[in-house]
Amino acid sequence: MDPTGQILEDALRYFDAAGVAVDKCVDGVVLILGLSTSPERDLDEGYFEGGRLNFQGWLKHVKPRITSLIEAIAERGVEAEPMGWWGYPMSIGKKGVISLKSLAVMAGLGLQGKNTLIIHPRFGPWWRLAAIRINAPLTSTGPVVYERKKNPHCVSCNACVQACPVDDLLEPYRLKDPARCLANIPAEPIPGKIEWCDRCLAVCPIGRLGATS
Repeated sequence: MDPTGQILEDALRYFDAAGVAVDKCVDGVVLILGLSTSPERDLDEGYFEGGRLNFQGWLKHVKPRITSLIEAIAERGVEAEPMGWWGYPMSIGKKGVISLKSLAVMAGLGLQGKNTLIIHPRFGPWWRLAAIRINAPLTSTGPVVYERKKNPHCVSCNACVQACPVDDLLEPYRLKDPARCLANIPAEPIPGKIEWCDRCLAVCPIGRLGATS
């Protein structure tokens, strides 16, 4: 098995999906990882404590998987590191904000749905993406170049667009103004558990209830 296949095999021991993207904007090879979220494994669970955001679900479920995967990759003599905060990059790349959705498309993990999220054939939009930077000449597992294409799962469905509570915000495959999306963390959050809009996810007929593996 070639190095790309070996590392993907390692990744799929801990995550539901994995692919490789090669992008100059993020300085080389990126391993894109996908993990389903559900009430039993809520990756979005978070709290504000002392005015600081604490993503408890991510720390509980994603961080240990990334740690174990990096250790497995190191055993193959390859250096790897999580991008951003335990695989969630919030920094600026060479050409702008790093987009996990774009990298997932480039890695062949799926296409964006009409709600702009990557739709998994089993989990629908109920999965989350993370990224690890790999110091090895791996081969891309997808189309390499990002292209926004129509998702075959969405051709005859317009449920997410109709469910969006922000008038004139969501049109098929595009948010007119991402800053207005109610899924964003509020600038002045109320102390306690975070609650944000997920209507475009809830009405998606693909993987509507979510699932863990």
